[in-house]
Amino acid sequence: MRFSVLAAALLIGACVSTEMPAAAEQASAAAAPAIPYGENASLNPADAPSGVYTLDSRHASVTWRLRHMGLGIFAARFDAISGALNFDAANPANSSIDVTIAANSVSTGLLNREGQRTFDAEIANEVLGAEANPNIRFVSRSIQLTGPTSGLIVGDLTLRGQTHPVTLETSFEGGRFVTFAGKHVIAFTGRTMIERSQWGANFANPIVDGTTTNQVEILIAAEFRKD
Repeated sequence: MRFSVLAAALLIGACVSTEMPAAAEQASAAAAPAIPYGENASLNPADAPSGVYTLDSRHASVTWRLRHMGLGIFAARFDAISGALNFDAANPANSSIDVTIAANSVSTGLLNREGQRTFDAEIANEVLGAEANPNIRFVSRSIQLTGPTSGLIVGDLTLRGQTHPVTLETSFEGGRFVTFAGKHVIAFTGRTMIERSQWGANFANPIVDGTTTNQVEILIAAEFRKD
């Protein structure tokens, strides 16, 4: 999720004027979250209880994006995600995460003339090697906090039977006790960029493979429920 499916970047600048220019003020407003948080949501990780949390697959997404023909962005997702988070509220850097994605659950939303998802199957089997290696897995190894609600998660990404390190830029998106579920829920977002060739994730046809960038952006958004 490295389990996207968690975006955190710190921008530090020096102001030469005490008054923010209009353009900069507009840019700052545009950077604010467009979707508001709930009134009862706490953005303080310490407010959430420590312990094991299970990923809520109905409220999680792993989206991947690449550039086609060096031009437009092509985006797709995975539909089957599971995992667990061991959360340490007192020291989030001691937390750990283990997430599994079904490689054959890739979903582009594209159908052939017969209404079949042949393109999805082509990517799953040819590029992701789903038949021989049905699971894509990310296991965290260390976490470095970069702010009160942000951090870098370093872990191992296993794809096509090969394992290589990946770093996720991660943000804590809040938590609260959900009465109807009877559980505490916490949410995260993440982001990473990988080179698919490192895992051998290539199309067999070199012409087709050459039309897509080697760099793939992975975006993750997920809720976890306290066990």
